[in-house]
Amino acid sequence: MKPTLRFLSVEQRERIAATAFQLLGEVGVEVTEPEAQGLLDGAGARIEGDRVRIPGPVVEKALASAPSSITIYSREGNEVTRLGEMTTFFGAHTDAPDVLGPGSGERRACLESDVARHASLIDQLPNIGFTTASGMVADRSPDVAALVALARCLTSSRKPVLAMPVTYQALRHSHEMAALALGGEENLRERPSLIIYAEPVSPLIHPSSSIRKLFYCADHGIPLVYTPYAAMGATAPMSQAAIVAQLCAESLSGLVIHQLRRPGAPFIFGGMASVMDMRTTVFSYGAPEFQRGNALMAEMAHHFGMPNFGTAGTSDSQTFDGQAILEAASSCLLAHLTGAHLIHDVGLLGSATVVVPAMIVATDEIIAMIDHMCAGIDVRDEALALDVIKEIGPGGEFVTHWHTYERFRDVWYPEMLFRGGVEAWADSEQRTFEERTQARTRHLMDQPGPASLPEDVSREIEAIIAQVEEAEPW
Repeated sequence: MKPTLRFLSVEQRERIAATAFQLLGEVGVEVTEPEAQGLLDGAGARIEGDRVRIPGPVVEKALASAPSSITIYSREGNEVTRLGEMTTFFGAHTDAPDVLGPGSGERRACLESDVARHASLIDQLPNIGFTTASGMVADRSPDVAALVALARCLTSSRKPVLAMPVTYQALRHSHEMAALALGGEENLRERPSLIIYAEPVSPLIHPSSSIRKLFYCADHGIPLVYTPYAAMGATAPMSQAAIVAQLCAESLSGLVIHQLRRPGAPFIFGGMASVMDMRTTVFSYGAPEFQRGNALMAEMAHHFGMPNFGTAGTSDSQTFDGQAILEAASSCLLAHLTGAHLIHDVGLLGSATVVVPAMIVATDEIIAMIDHMCAGIDVRDEALALDVIKEIGPGGEFVTHWHTYERFRDVWYPEMLFRGGVEAWADSEQRTFEERTQARTRHLMDQPGPASLPEDVSREIEAIIAQVEEAEPW
């Protein structure tokens, strides 16, 4: 039995869900896309200009038609996870406006080469399951930055990719590139390794650009994360119950449009429930309210029977330090215990402004420790070892017993945490955890990329980028 954590009772979840339904039926959402308005009108929604009010039964029908689990595959077509129930699947960010180099501590703009190195690093870490490419590389045209970031992830890592294309055209090209990497569009549809991120705008707005991406993903069977980001006191009320209800309404209304377009298409529910720090005006990525808000959204996903998009391994710290480790560890533990499914942003610090590769490596260790700590407990006869204790008796020792020999590998042995005792520490280089992590990060990033694509496939992917860049000169 896996341990779980719940903040909400069944009654509390039902009250939040009822409030979300009431928001959709009475307040409604803004939808400007004519085709979406037509689908909603035909389903029984009330349309007044761009305001759409959605009755509860329409939402219930969408929830019933959406899949309760989604299987995700590697670039090589191997199943890597099934999003649903209490599975947890962590992914790291490859690009942001800035990057903090391991060891040097230099903060500078993120470059295309950084994304490739980060993707290769992620490919080597056993507990980081996917990459996230958002297209913030400073040395390429803004018109192709998202495609360049995705290309570097596809060519430098075998792991699934969460892509964040800004435009509809970028989404189409992203789909084409991922299909090339997986050997064709049909292979990608049957064994999806590409996940697309799109979002409404809080409070309660669905931009046409987001709806067009939603339609495209529904039509092509691409798993879609459709998740709002809001902050209490800024784009949502200053109440955790209220922000969760609002985010549920925003994601669920996207689900309705998505399922009206293509019933049964893969949809990932979610919402990032942050808070605006009134002393700094920062939308926090490390505050306890943010971490708990993400946990509450995971609980609501379970309530609705939907795969969930979560956030963990983040921090408001501007560097790799104790604050970063504290906030990343606590958020990963909450995500695990509440059963968040697709958990993004590992290694994204500075309130989502800087990628810190050493933090990705540190969080890989944190996740391994949490996975072991939260594993089920074996209480079968062999594990209870009553016969062994009888055999040894009072005052005996277990070091040389076969039971210890058979089971000592069941203990978790860390890669970077120190357990050597005072004498071993005195004889060592006495490097801190941060120093050991930086050294391991540099070592892994210096390794040759293990995940190259065939040259002809890589050339075709690069040709797509060149075509777009030629059409839209910087």
